[in-house]
Amino acid sequence: MTRSHAKGMRKFLAQVALACTLPLSGAYAADDTAKIGLFLELTGGSASTTSEASQLGVELAIKEINEAGGVAGRKLEVVVADTQTDATVGVGEMKRLVLQEDVDFVFGPVISQVFMAAAPVINQAQTSSIGSTGSLAITTEFAPYYFSTLINAEVQARKMVSEAVDVQKAKKVAILSDTGAQAKDFVAEVKRELEKRGVELTGAQEYQYRATDMTPQLLALRQTKPDEILFFTSSGEDGGHALKSLNELGWDVHVTGNWSIGAFAEIVERIAGKEALAQVTGANYKGFTYCEGGEQPTRFLELVAKAKEFAPDRAERASMTFVALFYDAAYLMKAAVEGNGGKWDGPSITAWIENNASSVEGVTGEYKTSAESHFLYDANSVVTVNPGKRGEANIQERVGC
Repeated sequence: MTRSHAKGMRKFLAQVALACTLPLSGAYAADDTAKIGLFLELTGGSASTTSEASQLGVELAIKEINEAGGVAGRKLEVVVADTQTDATVGVGEMKRLVLQEDVDFVFGPVISQVFMAAAPVINQAQTSSIGSTGSLAITTEFAPYYFSTLINAEVQARKMVSEAVDVQKAKKVAILSDTGAQAKDFVAEVKRELEKRGVELTGAQEYQYRATDMTPQLLALRQTKPDEILFFTSSGEDGGHALKSLNELGWDVHVTGNWSIGAFAEIVERIAGKEALAQVTGANYKGFTYCEGGEQPTRFLELVAKAKEFAPDRAERASMTFVALFYDAAYLMKAAVEGNGGKWDGPSITAWIENNASSVEGVTGEYKTSAESHFLYDANSVVTVNPGKRGEANIQERVGC
């Protein structure tokens, strides 16, 4: 059986399994509208400007796409689903999107655990999706039609260890991270990297996501006397509270932060204060950074201006990083559907993205994906930044320009 026949058979079997409740996929719909699901944490414990920004990015792109004629001649209609940052609610909302609303594509979520719970539903429907989760457990086998815009935990771990050891010359390193699935992958990868380099891991402490005081964890780490702390936080708020706790302890130690420290630097600074960023580096997508006196991320700045014109109030409080990530993702979806001849089924979209994503020019950077990895950005997309040194629209200064 050929690969195309095998894909066709899987699609047929999925439709038979869902025949009583699931209408035909958008690839075979007769109407001229394609439904796009937004599956995001808009309320609940993990609700933040991240999900709101993701929604803004998709909606801005869809407005532009519809004004230009739609995707393969079909206009796009948005259907919003709020996971409430709850895996059980997320499963119910995903069922609503694919079984009742019969969406053709899904954007979101931004929390790994929520997607992992809902994955069997979207897998069975063979609906493609692009979210922003970083857990390494979300493999191409686990979720064959899903792609992530997030820099994964493995990439961040290697970048941060390199910064701490090669640049900061640390001989002893400690870790502070949250308890999420992505953070656990990060810690495991850091341990492997440090062992390979012969660098001592003095301690690792976890905090509950959305905690506002990390003093106990930092006190425990301080007793281990590290040269450097690696901060892995899943939000700007968490990064801000972690640095505030560190500053209040008066502990003079350099911090290598993950991409949340870079991408959400304004939020971090608002909570911790500018002085708390004095000995901190972060990570960010290269497309959102600049060199002092040199190149500026023109395409990103142009997108920021468009977002402010489109939705001034939301743009004012949104993380423009996530606006850009999901704005780009919407145009990748368009390219995939039109590139495969107008098919909306998961196997067709997936095959096109795996083989052709690098041909799509986005605001964020060049896509790098394959049949083995559906993380859309690799290590070459990530740079070290000075989160305390920011320009227009909170772009960060790159280290080592």
